[in-house]
Amino acid sequence: MGTKNKQALMVYNAFSGKKGTHKDFPILLKKLSEMGYQLDIVQPTSVKSANHTIKKACKYKWDAIFIAGGDGTVNQTLQLIADEEYRPPIGVFPFGTSNEFAKYIGASSNTEALSIIERGQTKPIDIGKIGNRYFANIAAAGWLADITYKTSPALKSSFGELAYGLYFLKTFLLTKQSAAISIEISPDEVISDVALFLIMNGNSVGPFERLIKNSTDNDGSFHLLTIKKSNRLHLFFSLLAIMLNKAEHPSMIRYTKIKTGSFTFPESIALNLDGEQAFANNLDFTVIPQHLTVFS
Repeated sequence: MGTKNKQALMVYNAFSGKKGTHKDFPILLKKLSEMGYQLDIVQPTSVKSANHTIKKACKYKWDAIFIAGGDGTVNQTLQLIADEEYRPPIGVFPFGTSNEFAKYIGASSNTEALSIIERGQTKPIDIGKIGNRYFANIAAAGWLADITYKTSPALKSSFGELAYGLYFLKTFLLTKQSAAISIEISPDEVISDVALFLIMNGNSVGPFERLIKNSTDNDGSFHLLTIKKSNRLHLFFSLLAIMLNKAEHPSMIRYTKIKTGSFTFPESIALNLDGEQAFANNLDFTVIPQHLTVFS
C-alpha cells in the first residue's frame, strides 16, 4: 500500500465472542502498522466511553475506524458516528459470536478482513434508522427477538453460536408469544397480528438465511420478514421444513422489501438492533442510503 502514517482508530472489545479469538489481536495490530496505519486504540468498558476519540476521528477526517468486536460493538460505534458530517471508512475484525455484519461485508475471518483493508477498496452501504437509533444489519422485536442479548455471555464465550441455538430452543418451547405488533408499510398496507419481525440489510441472519433468496445489495431497500401469531408446533415444523429446503413459505411467514415503515407495539417491547437491546424514541423506520463507508 505504500504511504505511511495513515491515522486510524481501533475500537477493541476484549470481552466479545469466544475467548480464543483474542490471541490474534496483537498480530492484527502488527499487520495494520505494516500497512502504514498509525493506531489509537480504545478498549472501552462500553463504546460510549470512547465517545470523545470516535468523534475526534470523524472531526479530523482520520483514514479509518477499525472495530475488533462483534455486532454489538459495531452498532454502538455506529450510534456515535452516524450523525457526523464525515464518517471514516469502517473495517471490521470478527471477534464476536455471530459476526453478521462482518459476514455481510465479506470479512468472515481476520485474514479476510486484513486482505480487504490492505486492498484499500471501500464502498458505501445503506443503514437503517428506527426513531433515533441506527442499525447496520438487523432490527427485530417481538417473540424470540431477545435471544442475542439474553443468552449468557459465559455460554457465548464457551459455545459461540451454538449458545444462541440452545437459548432459541428454550425460548421457543417455554415462552408465550408476545402481544401482537402491527406494521404500516404504506397508507394502504398494514401487516397485523405479528408475533416477530426482522428488518434485515443482508440476508444472512442465523437460521433465517434460507427464508430470503435474494440480497438487496444496497438498493435502498431492506428485507422485512414477519411471522404471524400461530401455533408454535406448526410454526416450528414450518421453519424446519424451510431450513431443510422441503417447503416454501407458509402463510404465517411473510417476506417483502421495505424502505420506510411504522411499527405499533401494544406494550413496551424492546428492540433488538444488531444483537443489542435498544429503546427508540418512536418506531418509524427508514433506510438511509449509502450512509456508511466500509472496506469491502
